[in-house]
Amino acid sequence: MEAEKSIHSQNCFGCSSQNPIGLKIAFKANGQGIVAEFTSNKNHEGPPGLVHGGVLAAILDEAISYVARGSMQYGILTMRETIAFRNASSIGEKLKVEAEVAKEKKRAFVVTAKVYNQKGTIAEAEGTLLKVKA
Repeated sequence: MEAEKSIHSQNCFGCSSQNPIGLKIAFKANGQGIVAEFTSNKNHEGPPGLVHGGVLAAILDEAISYVARGSMQYGILTMRETIAFRNASSIGEKLKVEAEVAKEKKRAFVVTAKVYNQKGTIAEAEGTLLKVKA
């Protein structure tokens, strides 16, 4: 898998280092999946002192689409994505995100991802992504 290859626009909210308000997540290949680290700041706050759930959802969404498109053989469209929030994350805390293709079907990928810290899982997701011609 070539997860380091740029697969999004230069202004991608999730992974572009050039987007001034983006998350700037730098994914790396990890076996059959991808891994990255993210440290939140005060701009990612929801409840006082905690990371906004929408930011966590964006991290998971980015990881799911990134790993599904890693082979560059297909474009993808998200058909369904479910997220389970397990614990809160404090602002400034280093988080890790991992994602992998759980199953490849004829017309779709099923992908799983999780965001976690040293204490355990913060949120996890499963997505079904439709393959489209690249």
